[in-house]
Amino acid sequence: MSNIDNSADDYLRRSRIPYLVLDETGIPIEWNAYAEALLSISGESPTGKGKLPSIRKLILERTHPGDTEKFDAFMAGEQDFFAYDFTRKNETEDASWYRMNVYRQEKNRFFALIDDITPQIIKETHLIEAKENAEKASLNRSQFLANISHEIRTPIQTIIGMGELLADTELDEEQTEYARQVQFSADVLLTLINDILDISKVEVGKLKIESIDFDPVDVIERTVDLVSMEAYKKGLEVNIDISSDIPAAIVGDPHRLQQVILNLVKNAVKFTESGEILLRAFPGTGDPERSSISRLDQILYVEVTDTGIGLEEAVMKKLFTDFFQADRSTTRKYGGTGLGLSISRNIVSLMGGKIGVSANDPRGSRFWFEIPLIPAETQPTPRKLLLSSQTRFLLVDDNPRTLDILTGMLAAHGYYQVSRADSGKQALSLMHLSNHAGAPFNILFIDMVMPDMDGWRLAAEINKDPEINHAQLYLMVPEGSFGAEAKMKLLDWFNGYLYKPIKRRLLYDLLRDHSQASLDLEVLEELEPVEDDVPIPEPYPNTAEPPDLASSVIIQPQKSKPESETVAKYQEDIAAGLTILVAEDHPVNRRLLVIFLEKAGATVIQAVDGQEAIEAMQVNDIDLIFMDIQMPRKNGYEAAAWIRKKGIKTPIIACTASAQENEREKCLACGMNEILPKPFKRIDVSKLLTRFAPKKDKKQEDPLVFNSTQFFDIMMGDTDAMASLAREYTAQTDEHLKILEIDLAENNISAIRATAHLIKGSSLSITANRVAEIAEEIELNPEGDIQIQVFRIHDAFISLKKRFTQEGYI
Repeated sequence: MSNIDNSADDYLRRSRIPYLVLDETGIPIEWNAYAEALLSISGESPTGKGKLPSIRKLILERTHPGDTEKFDAFMAGEQDFFAYDFTRKNETEDASWYRMNVYRQEKNRFFALIDDITPQIIKETHLIEAKENAEKASLNRSQFLANISHEIRTPIQTIIGMGELLADTELDEEQTEYARQVQFSADVLLTLINDILDISKVEVGKLKIESIDFDPVDVIERTVDLVSMEAYKKGLEVNIDISSDIPAAIVGDPHRLQQVILNLVKNAVKFTESGEILLRAFPGTGDPERSSISRLDQILYVEVTDTGIGLEEAVMKKLFTDFFQADRSTTRKYGGTGLGLSISRNIVSLMGGKIGVSANDPRGSRFWFEIPLIPAETQPTPRKLLLSSQTRFLLVDDNPRTLDILTGMLAAHGYYQVSRADSGKQALSLMHLSNHAGAPFNILFIDMVMPDMDGWRLAAEINKDPEINHAQLYLMVPEGSFGAEAKMKLLDWFNGYLYKPIKRRLLYDLLRDHSQASLDLEVLEELEPVEDDVPIPEPYPNTAEPPDLASSVIIQPQKSKPESETVAKYQEDIAAGLTILVAEDHPVNRRLLVIFLEKAGATVIQAVDGQEAIEAMQVNDIDLIFMDIQMPRKNGYEAAAWIRKKGIKTPIIACTASAQENEREKCLACGMNEILPKPFKRIDVSKLLTRFAPKKDKKQEDPLVFNSTQFFDIMMGDTDAMASLAREYTAQTDEHLKILEIDLAENNISAIRATAHLIKGSSLSITANRVAEIAEEIELNPEGDIQIQVFRIHDAFISLKKRFTQEGYI
């Protein structure tokens, strides 16, 4: 054994690896020649004992004073191993790196080996430099993409905005089609730019996922809203089936969730020529064989099925890769870049989920994804309806899936007395049977589009039959079927309507409104028809040919206004009387925004840069500012900072074409209130005006006194009928107020309540909201301080008549 130890010692002495043996104080007592040369130590011989300083003083205190405490702990026996790195200059004056590893050998002896780690350090240094260079290149690339995006978005803003304005002018059919194609192409180009930016963010790991509380049902329903009109134009049925077990508030990224769902639903609409599209969402635990979610108990599972052209299995495997499309004919026929599904895959992956596709038997495709379902800590209070749980519903639709979904929605609200009919004929039969059984239906939901007997015809049959015409009728109208609401108001055959696909929030709103007292529509009923020569179709007999409601039930063109004029009227109500500053150096985009704001009724002051904006603020009373970011002299950040430094609190909206993630934070940091990303549309400007435009009593109409926009919509833009109704209402309310004073003098409580009810109903019908509000207070509390309330309702009525005069109605 001794011979073996001696051989080992001899090997170490001759080894090219520097080594030392230390005593209990850390002083070298043995070393070889390489250690002696490296550490510049000497003694009687390479293996002899010498009076040397300890390793602590020899190396640590010179090169790593911060490691001395760790070394002391090692020497004290608190650990069995100690390592540290140090440098020495070599013959060429370059620094070499070494690592000393010290081991406890015996109770009072330690053994140290020194390794040359210079190659490793050089390699690590090169890797660090390469990483820094890559990050710099990535930053340059991101900056380039942001800049090029800014340059592209600026002219697109002009194309989209001017296209909107062009579409609102008087155009013939051919010109209207040209304008529509320009707007469509601009939207496609904008989508392409956004997709390229998203995929570039994915490549450099810059695509970020938020984690905030949001309502998943609302996000899903509003997302489908964006494409349901396009589906209707193709004759497709769209349904949304969302489980009531999904929490009302979850944690995640609503914007990215909407992006994925929108991509899947748009593809379904694009590749489906006939049939149905169904979106389902429900919670689950996931398939262990397939699910990538293992750390959570629940997932949110979303699937979109269609009856479209379908996919081959070989195509499915490649579908989520960048720029992939099935074949060139697909690109030629349907368009697209092949980026949408790839981006969706990356978004779902960043959310911690998985996405896939399979065939939808017997035809079409089924796209699905699953993401972690994390309930928010705070859940909203469940909304309750006032309708009795004994309310009896009859659902009429030839699509059984729609019937299933609507039945489930009603059950989620506690309504289980629901019957179904798949045709108008069956619905009439069920109504008579239930009436004879003493359990008539209270509410009917009727699909507008059905074979043999459509919703209009069924309503005609019900309304003419006194035995069954007591039920409340609601028409289910496909999204985008323009004219249905107008026909319903004109015919007065229905109590309301729901757009298809049926949405949970809108169904709740309808049932809530139904549960309130019915509006007194006496004024509307006493009016003569809008046009004497407009034929009101009679309920059709079973043996006769039904009338063509689509052509016969119309509003005469000279009496109605197109949708674009309704929008313009709405915008006039938003900014009437406001003074708005627009700071924008691009002349065309500045002109575009000025037109938008002037059409909204605002007085606009223009500035071509930040310095002019500051000067304009000093001499004008500004209500709102739209501020471009990239401008000469002073940019938007500098101008906003100056305005806030002076204590001016006027809202500032940043107009930016930047695609950088932190753009909004930068704008808010310098005092701006919100951003308006370019390119924007008129509706985007309108939404910001609604949020930030100050309410000025002298300049802006008060919708509580009279909501002219809502009144315009109710009367379908017929100004003659609006004036006639306003005059009729004014005369009738004058009489009602006189009667109310007589009832008050006689302290006739029941009469006071009845008169107040009449005033409330007729006022709501004409959107005289303040008068209606006070009348309702009187109706609900007729024994209170009625005298004060009567004074208040008189004042409100005087204000209302002033508004009528301003509008030219009286």
